Amino acid sequence: MGIHQLMQFLKEKAPNCFRTLMLDYFAGRTIGCDASMAMYQFLIQTQSAGLTQIIELTDKEGNRTGHLVGLFNRTLQFLENGIKPVWVFDGKPPLLKSGELARRKKLKEEAKVKTELALEQGDMQQALLQNQRTTTISSIMKEDAIKMLQLMGCPVIIAPCEAEAQCAELCRAGKIYATATEDMDALTFRTPVLLRGFNTKKEPIYEIIYDDMIKELELTYEQFVDLCILCGCDYTEKIEGIGPGTAYKLIKEYKSIEGILEHVQKVNAEREKNNQNPKYTVPSKFLYQDSRELFITPLVQKGDELQLTWNKPDVDNLKKFLIEEKGFAESRIDNGLKRIAKKDPAGFQSRLENFFGKTTKIIHPNNSKAKAKSNKKTEQPQKSGGKKKI
Repeated sequence: MGIHQLMQFLKEKAPNCFRTLMLDYFAGRTIGCDASMAMYQFLIQTQSAGLTQIIELTDKEGNRTGHLVGLFNRTLQFLENGIKPVWVFDGKPPLLKSGELARRKKLKEEAKVKTELALEQGDMQQALLQNQRTTTISSIMKEDAIKMLQLMGCPVIIAPCEAEAQCAELCRAGKIYATATEDMDALTFRTPVLLRGFNTKKEPIYEIIYDDMIKELELTYEQFVDLCILCGCDYTEKIEGIGPGTAYKLIKEYKSIEGILEHVQKVNAEREKNNQNPKYTVPSKFLYQDSRELFITPLVQKGDELQLTWNKPDVDNLKKFLIEEKGFAESRIDNGLKRIAKKDPAGFQSRLENFFGKTTKIIHPNNSKAKAKSNKKTEQPQKSGGKKKI
């Protein structure tokens, strides 16, 4: 979920922290990519509705491969635009997230029942919508994704906990230019630069500069964390009756959640005297202090201790894995690799070897001065591999 309605809130209250950019603007830069979030997006995007069944991409054993199609094409898209991707996977979720994970599991189970009902009724669009809501990432999917990306020569990091927190740490350490994820809590983890919008052609790529955001909101980092908790995060329930706008006003006035809770208590007590229902409802398990600690001091590998290494791709084993084991069409793989080779007459191997030999100084931009470099359109990931009918 990330932070509830934070994107829209920032568009309204801190519009100057945004830039709209084309992909080639990031040429020569290293980007940390939230692999787990991207996998969910690709698995959903590669589902389609047939006349009587839901169709998914799979290998010959029935294992889903939509995430591999997406990651393969996204990586090639980055490389042909001169971007060095670092793929970061979620590790073990924090215990504080167990309630949110249980809620999501329940919703997926309900969606599964609704999928079957919609199929029985022949409502294929509803069946597709509900089936997409059942999407999960298995350990096999994760292992396959890691294997493919490593064969492509990209560095892969398994975070101790949250992938977006690890990306934020790498960004602060100067190892990457930005964090690429749809999860807005990357800002709560204090990434200097957040990139959103890679997963759809309908929206541009948004770059959000943390320092510009904090300056425009006129908040401290700790106050911004409290604001995010009040908006709604993955680690605790939220106070009913407080949305993003109200949360912002209250943080500005009372400075912290502790101060707001005192205000809430007074308001509700006054309404009780007047035989009115309470204005705010504080959950019995409002774990804001633990949530605050998770955001401010997350479990991550220190960025200074991590070495990011790009290797020459193992083309033979990459093709063997994707074509023989995962059912990808050989022509699709060859054409994908040629997208890189076209950039350099010396060929694919030479281009990546030379490219990955470069070093890039990480400079985070002054938002008011930087501008997009071109309007070149990026490509949408292509589907390949087998198909599975539900």
